Amino acid sequence: MASNPFQQLAVIRKASQKGYTITDCYRLMYKKELWMKAYAKLSPNAEKLSKGEPEERIDSSGMQDINEIINHLKTERFRFVTGERVRTNVRKKDVFFSEQKNRLVQEVMRMILESVFEPTFSNNSHGFREGRDNHTALSQIQKTWTMVTWCIEGKIKGLFDHSMLIYLISKKINDRRFLLLIHNALTCGVIENWNDSGTSQVGNISPILANIYLHEFDSFIDKQIKFSNCNRVGQKYQKIKFIRYVDDFVIGISGSKKCALWVKEEISCFLKKELRLQLRTDRAIITHLEKPVPFLGYQFRRRKREKNNVNFRNQLRNPIVLEIPKRKIKAFAVNHGYGNLNDFTFVHRANLMNHSEVDILTTYNRELRGIANYYMLANNYQHLEKLFNLAQSSFIKTIANKRKSTFKKVILSMRKPKQGYLSILGKDKQGNEQLSFFVKLNDLQGRK
Repeated sequence: MASNPFQQLAVIRKASQKGYTITDCYRLMYKKELWMKAYAKLSPNAEKLSKGEPEERIDSSGMQDINEIINHLKTERFRFVTGERVRTNVRKKDVFFSEQKNRLVQEVMRMILESVFEPTFSNNSHGFREGRDNHTALSQIQKTWTMVTWCIEGKIKGLFDHSMLIYLISKKINDRRFLLLIHNALTCGVIENWNDSGTSQVGNISPILANIYLHEFDSFIDKQIKFSNCNRVGQKYQKIKFIRYVDDFVIGISGSKKCALWVKEEISCFLKKELRLQLRTDRAIITHLEKPVPFLGYQFRRRKREKNNVNFRNQLRNPIVLEIPKRKIKAFAVNHGYGNLNDFTFVHRANLMNHSEVDILTTYNRELRGIANYYMLANNYQHLEKLFNLAQSSFIKTIANKRKSTFKKVILSMRKPKQGYLSILGKDKQGNEQLSFFVKLNDLQGRK
């Protein structure tokens, strides 16, 4: 095997893809280069640390921590430490460093686990995987769910069984010490509940472990897709589509509701018997694709058939319509303090009054760019225009309250530099005067 640890990870990835069992994962953790990469990734100054030679990127205390962890691993003395296990008379600073070490070790473990398991994961799994996200999941639905008539929307609940997880990992990794290290992390409570992995930060291996556990579910559905027919319920050959994002999933069926009910029952039985998990009954809903199906903050439905030949060809190319649910836009306006979209009642944001005007503008822009970027795939993307207008009115009212001025005077002063835009005069990092503009929906780039 190659001496460079990153080359070793590449070799592991290829071997795993070919179905081989991987060994020597634990000894791979002796390689200092992996720890340097992990340290740089976890550092608050990650961008700066990405430059320069490895030895120059890490301070002496960081290198001391790395050397200490590697020595403890070599002598099999390393153990994860949680806040509950630290004595009450130990300084908070020491607890902080223990948590940092935990995260550092987990990040190196994650790099190895990812190299082993990522090549085996299903193409229908999109959560917490490099190059995959909410948008890739939704795009796959939008582009490939042809002829789907019924949809099962589901959510998995329960805690993953530790012994089951270790067994699943051991099917690909034959390394007792590495498995014991994972077991130690699980039993001491360092690893978060996989249901909460959506909030996990860098350095936590909960997401990769959740994907390893639920890969068994993906494989079960993939087999149903490969050999999909519903002869057991007296139906002809049927096609099945499937997308999972962490514990949320949707299954599309080009067949009858009777077939969908059978598939739902099969899923529930598999989760309970094989993975000791449950299908949330309140979220396991079967819907005809003529009606909207909620998924990952969007809703999708089958495009309505048109008699016009051009529109029919468009329906075949893009069978699914992605939409922004109205309730999501309304909730966003309320939660961010813009006001009420139903009657367009806008309010000022008292919590921002102590901020500078530029910072207030930056806050609004960041929020609006965030929701616009998230919903860039939506066919009704322009429905965000009303939200942007409400936010703009809220912004003006906030500045008016800060200046102890009127709404009209603030608008006039802000529009003088550039007609049609609201602007605030501030200074850049060098102290030079700089105009900052309130973002407009049509000006945002990057729509797919």
